[in-house]
Amino acid sequence: MSSQLPVIFFPGTQCDERLWLPVWRQMQLADRRYVPLQWAETLEQMLGLTDHAAAGDKAHLVGFSMGGYIASRFALDNPQQVASLTLIGFCSTGLTVEEVKQRKQIIRALEKGQFRPMSAERLAMLVNPDSPNRQLAEQTVREMEQDLGAAVLKYHLCAASERPNLTGVLAGAPFVINILAAAEDRVAPLARLQAMQQEIGPRGFEIFAGAGHMLPLEQPQALAASLTRLLQEP
Repeated sequence: MSSQLPVIFFPGTQCDERLWLPVWRQMQLADRRYVPLQWAETLEQMLGLTDHAAAGDKAHLVGFSMGGYIASRFALDNPQQVASLTLIGFCSTGLTVEEVKQRKQIIRALEKGQFRPMSAERLAMLVNPDSPNRQLAEQTVREMEQDLGAAVLKYHLCAASERPNLTGVLAGAPFVINILAAAEDRVAPLARLQAMQQEIGPRGFEIFAGAGHMLPLEQPQALAASLTRLLQEP
C-alpha cells in the first residue's frame, strides 16, 4: 500500500471531525479525506457522501464504530476502489438483540422530544475511566453530543442499527483488511473482535492496551503510528 493514495476517514455515531483531529495532527497524509456522516439522515445518504468523498479514486478506508459499518458497505459495493479497509472499534457481526432493543428505546424517546445529556454511566462505556487522556476524550464526546444534538443521534441510530452480518463477505473480499481493537472497549468488546479476526483473517490485527471505545481520542499517538505503518506496508 502507499500513503500517497487518498485516505478516507469515517466517524462514529454522533461524532464529527473532532473525533479524528488528534490523530490527524500526528500523521502526514498527502490526500486526507473525511466523510461527514453527521450531515446524513439515512443510510443511502451516508453511502452517497462516501461516494462523493471517494470521487471514483482508489483509496484507503478508515472507519470507526458506525463509520466502520459504512466503510465496509462501501468497500463491498466498490471493491475496485479499495486499497485497504481498516476497522476500528467495529464488529462486523452486527448489533446484538439487546443493542438493537436499546437503540429502539432511545429512538422512541427522541421522537417524543426526550433528549437528555449522556449519563456518566454511558460515558464510562465509551471512554475508559483509567485512560491517560480521559478528561480530553470525555470533553470532546460531550461537546460533539451538545453540538450535534438529538436530531443527528436519531438519524444515526435509525440509519445504521439494522446491520446484517458482514463477516462472511468481508472474509472473501479482495482487498486488504486491518482490525484495530481496544482492550477495554465496552461497546465493541475485544472478544467479539478477536472472533471476527479468526473468521476474516485480516492482514493486520492490533490490540491497544488500556484504551476504551473512543480509541482515536484516548490514544491518538499510538493509533496514528499504527495507521501510518499500515498505510505504508506493501
